[in-house]
Amino acid sequence: MILSAVLIHRAEASPALRVCVDRANPTVTMDQRVVRAAAKTQGYTVTLVPFVGIGKGGDGFPLSRFAKMAGTDCNLIMGFPVDLSNPNLPPDLKATPAYATTGFVLVRRAGTHPASLGELPNGSEVGISQLDTYAGLLFSSYPNIVMHVYPTDSQMLRDLAALRISAGIAWQPLIENYLRKVRPARNLRLGALPGMHMVWNLVALYAPGSEAGAKVFTQGLLALQSSKQLDHLISPYRRVDAIAGTNLAELPPPVRQRRAANRESDGGFFIRAVDVGEGVVKKSRSKVRGDRAPALYTAEQATNGALAYYQNCAMCHAPLLDGQSAGYSAPALKGPEFADPSYDFRVSDIFNFVAKLMPAATPGSLTPDEDVIIMAFILQQNGYPAGNKQLTYEEAAKSKVAIRYYGR
Repeated sequence: MILSAVLIHRAEASPALRVCVDRANPTVTMDQRVVRAAAKTQGYTVTLVPFVGIGKGGDGFPLSRFAKMAGTDCNLIMGFPVDLSNPNLPPDLKATPAYATTGFVLVRRAGTHPASLGELPNGSEVGISQLDTYAGLLFSSYPNIVMHVYPTDSQMLRDLAALRISAGIAWQPLIENYLRKVRPARNLRLGALPGMHMVWNLVALYAPGSEAGAKVFTQGLLALQSSKQLDHLISPYRRVDAIAGTNLAELPPPVRQRRAANRESDGGFFIRAVDVGEGVVKKSRSKVRGDRAPALYTAEQATNGALAYYQNCAMCHAPLLDGQSAGYSAPALKGPEFADPSYDFRVSDIFNFVAKLMPAATPGSLTPDEDVIIMAFILQQNGYPAGNKQLTYEEAAKSKVAIRYYGR
């Protein structure tokens, strides 16, 4: 039943906030601690509405589901990550100020040097999970490293602990869970990774009309920060300083975060992002209108690429490239979600990731020609037209053409 009011009031009882929490989110325990403590400072209780925001293979469900949930099930949805490089929200939703900072981290053994990817010796092997697409884009920025793709983060961490690889790259919340559960992992240390898409803030989402519930949470965050309780509640993540700059006379608009992260001297965890300003930029996920897609490949390349894709990629990304939405293990490779302008992906980003890190079971095992024709097929499926000039390996590896969805 659609909620008729933002807050639920019961006779002779504290008013309650209905809060959706993702049981599959590794930050769920922290999210619950924060929202309960924030609500308590304002005289509210919390009614948790659990859901599982994960699909087959580890990807989340479609972003449109968040708006439906916020409109029918709860006042707030906790734990949503917002990319500081390109902040955007699910369609038709707003966000509270961020309450914690996380992101991708460099994982290394305690006491080892160097402390950054750029300092590793040439040829150093660095582990990464096959699902960490963003982190995989770092490959082209560090020619001194060789990426080793693992099916799961836990397998990568076991190889790191056994000295089989030099370092690893992973999503901090997943690694924090692993560190708590596996005793040998106490010899591992996490450090911040610089670059696009590496640092993320955690916010609570809410629907238009649920401003009162969002304001209760925001005021609660301020109270927790003032009483110096917030740092303890969000540990091992870090606080966003600018919560204190929120104007409580009006409910704060969606949040825009600017990049600013540092690394502790002991090479520990993420520190913080600063400068919460006005308005997350909500960039369209619909197909591109008005622009003309460039012709980068020939029709023959795309036809041959279709066969190469079916032989090497379809078992994970689905025959129609729609990935997890079709019940397959890997992300989609076409559509407005894959080619969202806010990600700022270029042809070279996707091509280098495919050529160097795919197929997941045998990374880099395809021939250069197979890499190129598969890229041609991916472009075709996203609405790029065929042309008279063949796409070459060198052009694909350096192309700054933006990845957009021009299909129907």
